Amino acid sequence: MTTTTRVREQPPILVVEDDPEVGRLLSRELARYGRPVHVATDLEAAREALGRQAPAAVLLDARLPDGDGLDLLGEIRARDLHLRVAVLTAYADVDLAVRAMRGGASEFLEKPFTAEQLHELVRGLLQQEEGAARPERRRRPGPGAFFIGESPALQEAWRLVRLAAQAPTTTVLVTGESGTGKELAARAVHEHSGRAGGPFVAINCAALTDSLLEAELFGYERGAFTGAASVGKKGLFEVAAGGTMFLDEIGEMAMPLQAKLLRVLQERTIKRVGGLSELPVDVRIVASTNRDLEVEVAEGRFRKDLYYRLNVLNVVMPPLRDRGADVELLAQHFLKTLSLELGRTLDGFAPEALDLMRAYAWPGNVRELRNVVEHAAIVARGPRIEPGDLGLATGGRPRAPTGIVIELPDLRLETMERALIRRALEAASGQKTRAAELLGINRATLYNKLKAYGIATEVRAEAVEV
Repeated sequence: MTTTTRVREQPPILVVEDDPEVGRLLSRELARYGRPVHVATDLEAAREALGRQAPAAVLLDARLPDGDGLDLLGEIRARDLHLRVAVLTAYADVDLAVRAMRGGASEFLEKPFTAEQLHELVRGLLQQEEGAARPERRRRPGPGAFFIGESPALQEAWRLVRLAAQAPTTTVLVTGESGTGKELAARAVHEHSGRAGGPFVAINCAALTDSLLEAELFGYERGAFTGAASVGKKGLFEVAAGGTMFLDEIGEMAMPLQAKLLRVLQERTIKRVGGLSELPVDVRIVASTNRDLEVEVAEGRFRKDLYYRLNVLNVVMPPLRDRGADVELLAQHFLKTLSLELGRTLDGFAPEALDLMRAYAWPGNVRELRNVVEHAAIVARGPRIEPGDLGLATGGRPRAPTGIVIELPDLRLETMERALIRRALEAASGQKTRAAELLGINRATLYNKLKAYGIATEVRAEAVEV
């Protein structure tokens, strides 16, 4: 008797595309993944294909001859919550992107796209599909979650990101509170622009001393200073050639460095530390800050001419407390992704838990929400997240760090900052690193504020008293 071994065929990739030529090109490109590729030219054919065999992933055109592709997305989600669907469209706008993400799209790609962009998209979809079958490969929620939501403020931010992407040399300033997704906005500008094939180089201006920041940005020649490498070093402006330089927390940059950055923006050249020659640089600059730079300019801490150069296009990332129903949309997204990662079956949030999240102030914005949902997903005893699982204080107010209580008649920002920093230092027994953690800022920012408010001198004087 002869035994025939049947090789199990891998689930196909389903392409729903009404243009036959585009369908053939996609089918040819996707053949390299060793899976069957099924092409459907309308909704009816797509439904038939879905009925025959569950695909590994779907590439779905948003507009089809017999209806709206997003209607099919809703049907797919009703049948299979975990199937990965990427929406492709030549008619991208904010409303369509929001509808796609709300409908459960995993990715959103605008036509025309390059073969490299297509393969990056498909690799991601298939990795997620494999991850759903093998828990050890499940991934954390991606940064794209910052742009999930339908609030007008978020839609406006996304509109400006797309406009900035269309002007690959325009300088962009991204403003907003910590945790709102400023770096994500910068990356989105880069990845949707003609510079997407170049590097994206990010540096936190508050994390380094002035001299180190200058050396990192501009590079240095051999022997430029004590400890300089024997052959010198390229600066990040050179490393980012052809791509995007992201200057995070630009408001913390010292005045002398601001002048040098202004020259880069004006002349498109740099001079290494210790160097004599001007080196041309081809880089787009995206800067971010959680400070009000107009106030910083008025108080003499930031150059007016640099501010105008940076603020060609201002993308404002809204705080979560101003995004209304986005809180629930984001929480559900994070819970869905974390359920896969943790291998748990979590059905959603109890109404009381949703009420608590809606009332909470979210001082840490989307970043804090993600951490809260992750905590809840870990500690929840049942399939539903209850209020106690969230770890939030009742009454919609964030818990204050132990030992920091402020009752002041003077509500000026400077007065309150001074008092809060002193209380944080007291609570941390003078340990500046711990005080910075209590305040939710990095150590370099704390040192700058200590110096600006003269608190550093006070602390040193207290230390020598007997």
